[in-house]
Amino acid sequence: MIKDFMYYNPVKLVFGEGKLEEAGKWAKEYGKKAVIVTTGTLFKESGLVDRLQKILKDSGVDSIYYPDVDANPLNTQIDKGAETARAKGCDLVIGLGGGSAIDAAKGMAIVLGHKRPIWDFCIGADAAAITVKTYPIIAITTTSGTGSECTQWSVITNPDTEEKPGIGSDYTFAKVAIVDPELMVSMPPKITASTGFDTLAHSIEAYTADLATPITDMGCEQAIRLVGRYLRRVVKNGEDREARNAMAYANSLAGIGISVGIVTVCHGLAHSIGGLTGSTHGETLAAMTPHTMRFSMKAFPDKFRKIAMFLRDECGLPENYSLEDSIKEVEDLIRDIGLGAPLSQQGLKEKDIERAADGVIRYMGGSITNDPATPSREDLIGIIRKAF
Repeated sequence: MIKDFMYYNPVKLVFGEGKLEEAGKWAKEYGKKAVIVTTGTLFKESGLVDRLQKILKDSGVDSIYYPDVDANPLNTQIDKGAETARAKGCDLVIGLGGGSAIDAAKGMAIVLGHKRPIWDFCIGADAAAITVKTYPIIAITTTSGTGSECTQWSVITNPDTEEKPGIGSDYTFAKVAIVDPELMVSMPPKITASTGFDTLAHSIEAYTADLATPITDMGCEQAIRLVGRYLRRVVKNGEDREARNAMAYANSLAGIGISVGIVTVCHGLAHSIGGLTGSTHGETLAAMTPHTMRFSMKAFPDKFRKIAMFLRDECGLPENYSLEDSIKEVEDLIRDIGLGAPLSQQGLKEKDIERAADGVIRYMGGSITNDPATPSREDLIGIIRKAF
């Protein structure tokens, strides 16, 4: 029997080397003046922003540049960016970079359309509060991780409350996602490893989630295989074009997976801990994924057994693999790509362990109910302590 399910993902995905050159063609369908959002000035210094602005101009689209966004985008930065874009008459938002830039672009699109601070749409807000007024978004990703170009989700940090929720609605999907692996060649090994592990975590969580569908399962299975085959290669040699292309594709597949299957408790924990510490998302996931897998797999053993098979890029029957085989494959990958620092080395203080668990319950509760094992508060604290 095929389970009942709902599937919806309206993103126009434009994939391939050199596809940045098509940005103007797509942008002119949605606006006349774009605000280009980046995290810092690296892409301005490298010439990428100027290149994109020329591509847009050649298609008749004017643009401004907004680089004042942190690696964990702050609500205040999003509000300020939207204010700047409104004053300059922008009607389109382009996120250029990794998930942080794209998340910030989504947040700015919400603020521009609704003329309210972004935090109004975060903690305790209904997704229905984000409406068709949201400005159109184009996502141009430069990393193989987060999947934000293919999802409706935006992750926003409030430094005053130390909270880091994920928000989104049908109106925060990008109109167009441009995935050009050429833009990822210069990504440093540490970022390649961290974002690549985020891709794996997305795939594992969406695959084993209660909201998983037969369609997202296909993408997640392929994404896990690609990560197992290519992530080590691309961390070792960032100019390996075959591996870069494969990881870019895996990331988009995983993003589509979490747009519908969403995430489970590991991501909920990573959000809460990241809000408290400002830690790097992929590194926090790497510290916890083996522990959350070991907790959740007892409720969904057949799928969790397959993860070892996919990471080894083998075919067979789930019963030929043990649950611990899957844990070992993930742990080996974490070690081989240079991740695995415990949470205590990522800024989490022991006194904040219970606070981190409470944060998941308060504003990432969907990750608990979507997890096949539905962890309690005590379970969350236990997982954090094991990763600490």
